[in-house]
Amino acid sequence: MEGIEFDAASPPPHGLAVEDDFCSSILASYAGSTQDEHQRLCAVVGAMSQELKDQSLPRTPIAYFGATCSSLDKLLSASPVPDPPQGHVVESLVTILCLLLPKVAASVVRKRSQYMSELVLKVVRGGSLPPAAVGSGLKCVSHLLSVSKDANWSSVAQLYGVLLGFVTDSNPKIRRQSHLCLRDVLQSFRGTPAAAPASEGLTSTFERFLLLAGGSRGDAAEGSRGAQEILYVLDSLKECLPFMSLKYTSNTLKYYKTLLELRQPLVTRRITDGLSALCLCPTSEVPPEALLDLLCSLAHLVSASETSVDGMTFTARLLDAGMRQLYSLNRQMCVVKLPLIFNALREILPSEHEEAIFASAETFKSLIDSCIDEDLINQGVEQIKIHANTESRKSGPTCIERICVTIESLLDYRFSAVWDVAFQIISATFKKLGHSASYLLRGTLKSLGDIQKLPDEDFPYRKQLHECVGSALVALGPEMFLSLLPLNLESDDLSEVNVWLFPVLKQYTVGAHLSYFVESVLDSVGLIKQKARKLELEGSVYSARSADALVYSLWSLLPSFCNYAVDTAESLKDLENALCRALREEPDVRGVICSGLQLLIDQNKRVLDENDESSGTEFGTSAEKSVSRYTLQVATDNLSALRSSAREVLSVLSGIFLNSKNDDGGSLQSTIAALSPIADKAVISRLYKSTMQKLLKVTLEAAKVHDSRKPNSMGSADSSNESSPSVLRGKLFDLAASLLPGLNVAEVDVLFKAIQPALQDADGVIQKKAYKVLSVMLKNYERFLSSKLEELLKLMVEVLPTCHFSAKRYRLECLYFLIVHLSKDGSDQTKPEIVCSFLTEIILALKEANKKTRNRAYDILVEIGHACGDEEKGGTKENLLQFFNMVAGGLAGETPHMISAAAKGLARLAYEFTDLVSTAYNVLPSTFLLLRRKNREIIKANLGLLKVLVAKSQVDWLQMHLGGMVEGLLKWQDNTKNHFKSKVKVLLEMLVKKCGLDAVKAVMPEEHMKLLTNIRKIKERKERKWATNSEESSRSHLSKATTSRLSRWNHTKIFSDSGDEDSTDGETDYMDGETNIGRQSRASSLLKSKATSLRSKRLHRSAQSLPEDLMDQLEDEPLDLLDRQKMRSALRGSQQGKRKAESDDDLEIDSEGRLVIREGERLKKSSAAIPDSDSRSEAGSYLSKDSSRKAQKRRKTSESGWAYTGNEYASKKARGDLTRKDKLEPYAYWPLDRKMMSRRPEHRAAARRGMASVVKMTKMLEGKSASSALSLKSTKLKKRANKASKKKGK
Repeated sequence: MEGIEFDAASPPPHGLAVEDDFCSSILASYAGSTQDEHQRLCAVVGAMSQELKDQSLPRTPIAYFGATCSSLDKLLSASPVPDPPQGHVVESLVTILCLLLPKVAASVVRKRSQYMSELVLKVVRGGSLPPAAVGSGLKCVSHLLSVSKDANWSSVAQLYGVLLGFVTDSNPKIRRQSHLCLRDVLQSFRGTPAAAPASEGLTSTFERFLLLAGGSRGDAAEGSRGAQEILYVLDSLKECLPFMSLKYTSNTLKYYKTLLELRQPLVTRRITDGLSALCLCPTSEVPPEALLDLLCSLAHLVSASETSVDGMTFTARLLDAGMRQLYSLNRQMCVVKLPLIFNALREILPSEHEEAIFASAETFKSLIDSCIDEDLINQGVEQIKIHANTESRKSGPTCIERICVTIESLLDYRFSAVWDVAFQIISATFKKLGHSASYLLRGTLKSLGDIQKLPDEDFPYRKQLHECVGSALVALGPEMFLSLLPLNLESDDLSEVNVWLFPVLKQYTVGAHLSYFVESVLDSVGLIKQKARKLELEGSVYSARSADALVYSLWSLLPSFCNYAVDTAESLKDLENALCRALREEPDVRGVICSGLQLLIDQNKRVLDENDESSGTEFGTSAEKSVSRYTLQVATDNLSALRSSAREVLSVLSGIFLNSKNDDGGSLQSTIAALSPIADKAVISRLYKSTMQKLLKVTLEAAKVHDSRKPNSMGSADSSNESSPSVLRGKLFDLAASLLPGLNVAEVDVLFKAIQPALQDADGVIQKKAYKVLSVMLKNYERFLSSKLEELLKLMVEVLPTCHFSAKRYRLECLYFLIVHLSKDGSDQTKPEIVCSFLTEIILALKEANKKTRNRAYDILVEIGHACGDEEKGGTKENLLQFFNMVAGGLAGETPHMISAAAKGLARLAYEFTDLVSTAYNVLPSTFLLLRRKNREIIKANLGLLKVLVAKSQVDWLQMHLGGMVEGLLKWQDNTKNHFKSKVKVLLEMLVKKCGLDAVKAVMPEEHMKLLTNIRKIKERKERKWATNSEESSRSHLSKATTSRLSRWNHTKIFSDSGDEDSTDGETDYMDGETNIGRQSRASSLLKSKATSLRSKRLHRSAQSLPEDLMDQLEDEPLDLLDRQKMRSALRGSQQGKRKAESDDDLEIDSEGRLVIREGERLKKSSAAIPDSDSRSEAGSYLSKDSSRKAQKRRKTSESGWAYTGNEYASKKARGDLTRKDKLEPYAYWPLDRKMMSRRPEHRAAARRGMASVVKMTKMLEGKSASSALSLKSTKLKKRANKASKKKGK
C-alpha cells in the first residue's frame, strides 16, 4: 500500500463495486461539488479503492484505514514540510482518516493509538498545511482522546495539550474547530478520572492568559494581543464550561466575576453566553455560591443608562435560567437574592427596546411562577399578621414583601409606557399569591383602581388593566376584592360609583359564596332602590334612572356568583326567597335570575355525568381550587338543594310565564326545562296535570269563539290579543314543552294526543306551537318516535294541506327527525317513497319567502347529509351519494319552482361536502340545458350551482370540464342574456383566477374574445393598483380576511340576480378558505408593527406629560413626585383644564346629569338673520335638523381653515366682488362638488362641465379688472333675458 501512485487531479474512477460503502458514500456526497478540495478528495478515495481492488483486498473501513495511515506516513516521512501538491494530498488523506475513525472499532484505534498520535501530531504541527487539513487533524485528536478516556492521563496529556494549544489560534476556522473538539473531549471524559486533569488544563490555560494580559500593560501591542487571546479562551469556555468538573467550574466563575468588573461589552457578552450554556445544561455541575455571586454582579450592572439592547436582553434571559437553576440547587440562597434580581429586571422595562422589554417581562413571570413558593408566601403573611396591630415594626420586610413592593412600583408613571407589560406581571403575581395577595398586594389593587380614573387619551391600555383586575378578583375572591376595591355604592353622588367594576365582576367571578350575594349584594340593591325612590320624589329623574340601572347591574352579578359557587347547598334556601320575590315584582331581572339558575343546574349535572370540561387554568390557581371542590358528593348535595327549591321556583316561573306578555329570549321556558328533570316527579306531574286541564278548558273556549265568529268570517283575528284564548293556548303548549324533560311515557302520550288537533287548527300561532312541541318530543324521546312511527307518518301526510306558513319551520324539524330515523331503520319497504315525499317538501322550502324557514331548510338538508355520510353517526359514503342523487332528481321536475329549488339544494350540498363535488359534475349537462330555458328563476339557481362548483373544485377537475363549462355559459336565449351577463362575467373571472387566462382563452369562442380581453384588463388594473400602494393593499387584505372568515354559506349572495365586478374576489374568497392563510399572516404583521409604533408614541408622549405650570397649580405646597396619588391627580387636573381650554363646544352637564344648553353669540346671530323662523322647526322637525347639520358642517369647515369663502371681497351695497386695498384681486372659484366622487359617469361629467365653465370664464376675463368683468357678466345676463322674453312672446 505504501507504493500507491496517483494523480490528485485525476477524475474518480467509475465502476466501483456495490459493497464499497465508504468510497460510494464519499463520492455520493462530494462528486457533484465544484470545490477543488472536494474534487481532490474524490480522486484520492477513488484511487485508493481501485488500488485495493487491484490487490484483491477487501474494501472495508479497516482496509481503508490501513491504506490511509501508510500513505500519510510515507508522505510525511519523505517530506516533513510538504510542497503544495503534496500538501493537498495530505489534506485529502487526513480528511479520509477523520471520516474513517468513527467507522473503525474503538479497540483497533486504542491498539494503534501511539502510532496514530505520532502521525496526527505531525499533521497538526506541520505549520504549512491548509486550515482544512489542520481542522481534520484536530478531529482525529479529539477522537483519539475520546476512545482513550479510561487510559492513564499521562498517556493522553500530550494530545490534550496539543488541542489546548489551538484554542487561541489566529485562524478562526482552526480556532473554532479546536473549541468544538475540546467540548467533545470534555463531554466524553465526564465521570472518568481524566475529567479533573482535563478541566484543570483548560482552567490553567485561562489563568495563564489572564496573567499574561495583566503583565503586558506597558506594551500596547502586547496588551491588545493578550486581550484578544482572553476573548478566544472565553469563547472556548462558552462551549466547555457545562462539562467541566465542579472544582474548576467554581474557579472559572470567580475569574468571570473579576472580568465583569471591567464592564467591557465584548467580555460581558461572552461571560453571559457561557453562563447561559452552563445554566441551561441539565447535567452540568454548578457551584451555587459562585453562580449566585455572578448573577448578583450582573444584576448590579443593569441600569437605566444601559444602551445595548442585546446586553439587556441576554442579561434578562440569563437571570431567568440562572435563578431557576440556583433554586433547584439551593432554595434558600435563591430566595434571599430574589428582590435584587427583581429590581434589576425592573430597570430594564423603561428601555425603548421591545426585545429587552419582552425578555424582562418573561423573566418576571417565569421567576414568579418557579421561585416563589408557599413557604415564602406564608412567611410574609405571618409577619404582616403579627405586626398588624403594632405601630412600629422592629424587623425588616421579608423577601416576599420586598418583591411585592418592586412589582407594585411598576405602576409608577416612570413605567407608564410599558403598563401593558406591567399588568401582565402583576396578573402573574396575583395568580401565584392567591388569597395571600390581600396582605401582600393590597396597595397594588388600590393603585389599579386609581389608574382606571385616567382619561382615555392618556391611557390606551384599558383592556389590559381590566384583565389584570380580573386576575386579582379570581385570586382574592369577590368578598375580599370588593372590600379592598369597593363599588362605592354608599356615595351620595352616583357618578362616584365604580361602575367599571361590573363587567370585571361578571367575567372573572368564580368560586364565590352565595351567602355573600344574599347578605351584601342584595342589601345594596335595597339601599339603591330607596335612593332611587327618594331621587324621584325630589324630581331628579335622571339620577333616579341611574340608580335603577345600578340595581340591574347588581342583579346581573347573580350568574357570576353562581359560577361554581362554594356554598350552594347551604345558602340556596336563603337565596330562594329573594329570587322568587324578585321574579314576581321585578320583570327586568327575570332573565338574569333564570341564567343564574340554569348555570347552577348545568354545572352540577355535568359533574354527575363526569363530563365537566370546565377548567380554571385560564383564571389561575384559585379558580382551579374552586372548580376542583365540585366532587360527585358536592354536586349531589347541590342538586338535592335545587330539588327542594324546585317546587316553589317552578310554581313562580309557570305563573309568570302564563301571565306575562312575552318571554324575552325564552329564559323562563329554558329555566323550567332545566328544573323539570331534577325536580320531584310528583311536583312535575302535578304541574303538568294542571297545565293540561287549563289547556283543555282554553281549547274548548277557543272552539266556541271560533264557531261564533265563523259565520262572520272573522278567522283568527283575536290572536293578537294577549288575553284571547288562542294566545293563552299557545303559552300552555310552550309550558307543556318545557316540562317534557321531566315527564314519563304515559304523560308524553297524553301530550301527543293533545297536539294532534292543534296541527290542523285554523290559527297559525296554534299550529306553530303544536309543531314546536312535536319537534321537541321527536328530538328527545327516541322510544316515543319508534313506537308511534306509523301514526306519525300518517299524521304528517294528513296535516300537510292545512299547514300554515308560520308553522313551516317547525314542521321541517319534525320531517328531519323522521327522515333520519327512517334512514337508519331498514325494515320498512315503503321507506324510499316516504323519504322522497318528505325530502321534496324540504327542497321546496328552500324557496320559501320566510327567511327563517328558508335558512332552516338549508340547515336541515346539510344535517341529513351528515347523518347519511358521517361514519360516527352510522352513515356511509354510499348513503351520502344516494341522498345527493335523490335531490338531483328534482331537476327533472315539471315546474320551474321545483327545478330551481333542486338546483339550490345541490349547490348547498356541494358546498358542504367535498366528496360530492366530483359527483356534481355529472349534472353539468342538465345544468347547461336548463340554462337555455327562458325562465329566470331556473337560470339564477343553476348559475349559483355553477359558482359553487367553480369555487370548491380542484384545478384539475376544472381543466377537464373547462371547455363545456365555458361553452354552456355563453349559449343564451336573447331575452335572458342581458339580465345575467354580469353574473356570467363573474363566473368567467373565477375560472380565469383558478385555471389561468391562457386555459380559458384556449376554449373561448372567437365572438366572445372581447369579454375575455376586458377581464384581463380589469385584472391587470387591479394588480397595478395593489402594487403601487403596498400599505393600502395590506389593509384591504386584512379586511378581506376578516370578512371571509366571518361569512359562511350565503345563499342570497350566491343566487343573486346579477353580479358585481367589485365583489368578485369576495365571493371567491369566502367560499375558498385557502387564501386566508397568507392574508392572516400579513394582518398579524401589521398588528405587531402597530403595537410597536403605539409604544414608541407613548414613550414620546410620556416625556412631555408633565405640564410646565404644575407647581403653580399646587399653590405653595410642593409636589411630591414619588407620591403616585398626587401625581395622578395633578396630571388628571391639568389634562382636564387643557381639554376645556382647547374646546368650547363640549357638552355641559349639571349635577343631576341633565344637558345644559346655553344660547351663545353664534346662535343669536343666526336667529337675527332669520326673523321669520318658526318655533316649531326649532322644536325638532326633520327639515330643521337636516338644515342645522348642514349649517354646522359648513361652519366647521370655514372655521377649521381648510375652506375659503372670499367673504372679505363681498360688497355690502351691491352684488359681486370688490377690489380691496393691499389685497389680491378677487378670483373666480368653483366649490368642490361631491358628484366628482360618484360612481356614475353622468354625475362626474356634469361636475366636470361645471369646472370647465369656470376655467373658460377665467380665460375670458384674464387681464381684466373686477369691475369690467362684472359689467361683462351683467351684459351677458341681460342678453340671455332678452332672448328668453322674445321666445315667450313668440
